Amino acid sequence: MLSNGHADPLHDVSTLPDILLLHCTGGDSELEFLANQGVREQPPLIVCGRDGDTVTMRLAMRAGARDYLTESMPKQDLLNSIQRIRDETARHRHAEHGKLIVVVNGKGGSGASMIATNLAHSLVGDEGNEVTLVDLDLQFGGLCRYLDISPEVGMMQALESATEMDEMSADAYTCRHSSGLKLMAAQSKQPVMPRGVSIERLEALLKVYLSINDFVVVDSPAHLDPATALFFDKADHVFVVVQQSLPHVQDAARLMQILGSELGVSRDRMVVIVNRFTKNAEVEIGDIKKALRLNSVHTVPNHYKLASESINTGVPLADISSSAGLTKSIRRLKDSLVEPDDSPNPTLLERSLPSFLRR
Repeated sequence: MLSNGHADPLHDVSTLPDILLLHCTGGDSELEFLANQGVREQPPLIVCGRDGDTVTMRLAMRAGARDYLTESMPKQDLLNSIQRIRDETARHRHAEHGKLIVVVNGKGGSGASMIATNLAHSLVGDEGNEVTLVDLDLQFGGLCRYLDISPEVGMMQALESATEMDEMSADAYTCRHSSGLKLMAAQSKQPVMPRGVSIERLEALLKVYLSINDFVVVDSPAHLDPATALFFDKADHVFVVVQQSLPHVQDAARLMQILGSELGVSRDRMVVIVNRFTKNAEVEIGDIKKALRLNSVHTVPNHYKLASESINTGVPLADISSSAGLTKSIRRLKDSLVEPDDSPNPTLLERSLPSFLRR
């Protein structure tokens, strides 16, 4: 409770509260101040006023109030309003940091690079997400060919400037595809050994790109070293790509065991993708679920001609055939990552004000 003798309820307040609850009883001077203040940093505002007081309600709306409560409303309405603001604040804080998606072959040649490239391309999509695709295979990485891009800079140059990098300079180390997708390539004129990569600089680099992107998609080599371990540890999701064969399932099981026991990657962060899926394979989906102790897997159908054309021409699947089953399966994978755009329920201010304005 503030009593500062000033029209500004936040006058001389050094630490802003999480929520400002303004109870207007004998006048609206504080609310008028907030309504006329213009843009400034202030906490979410809830206004409590008299029943049927359209003047106060209009001022509340001008002041950017999240809700308007009348004095006769039950306490639960106030608690519900605070809960909504808390949830909105949590979503906003989460949105300040992009999601990290690591795609890795359960066994070499399973198709992780194709999945990673087209997933990243799909994530840009109609939503216009900021997405950076990272080629973490510093020795043999070739994601630039999947997008028909000829990079002049990449990971190694970015690492040299990682500790001084900011949002403005970060784009200088990526190549932009026509779709808007950004690629951090791995190609280097000199061979790169994993032990030659500074983990401190790599972590600083990752922090910058997560802060300026909605999604960072990483195509990781299957071997484990300090560099790949960093990305596995930080990942929101690890997509393990397999095919329908016993060696693929055995290697994937071993990889998932190591990720869990050695790197602390929980099972709920791992998703298994069965690439080149066919219904008549000897190793069926049920066999894979049982062997890997999973309730579900994501399947990507076998469409060799389309996949081959995409890889050889450097054109993403969606740009060749948006209606193909292979493209649709990538889109479904994308949809599982993009949070649904749930429109929030109207606040009491939004529900109540029109009825008063019609009077």
